[in-house]
Amino acid sequence: ELTEREEQVLRHIAWGRSNKEVAAQLGLSIKTVEGYKAEALAKLGLRSRSDILRHGLSRGWIADDASPP
Repeated sequence: ELTEREEQVLRHIAWGRSNKEVAAQLGLSIKTVEGYKAEALAKLGLRSRSDILRHGLSRGWIADDASPP
């Protein structure tokens, strides 16, 4: 299971934000964002930003009535 912060980072990435943009929005360093992303990818068995997008779509993070985080 993902931590709240790992999910938060993945949601931002699913919306197309770069690691730098995610870091700025969440008040984290880029290295910290990369760490959360890597942990989340390992836990979910994902490998790429495309996988994150597909995961986000399946979880309802990205939909017509959803707003970006």
